[in-house]
Amino acid sequence: MAEVHYGVVRVGNYWSIVGEHLRFGHYETQHQATEAASRLAEQSTGVGMSVLLAVQEEDFTLPRSTLLS
Repeated sequence: MAEVHYGVVRVGNYWSIVGEHLRFGHYETQHQATEAASRLAEQSTGVGMSVLLAVQEEDFTLPRSTLLS
């Protein structure tokens, strides 16, 4: 089964979604970016792919990824 990795990270004064060879979005809050990443993940899980999502904390720490299925 294929696996996709996404992350929500702070880039300067905004939040963005990152993945392998991509960075997109310009979200004002971490919550907005996380919601968008979850919607993106739904598309992948809908076709049978596993998705790992990591969301950077406000203090810039990056906890372990969460498996979305």
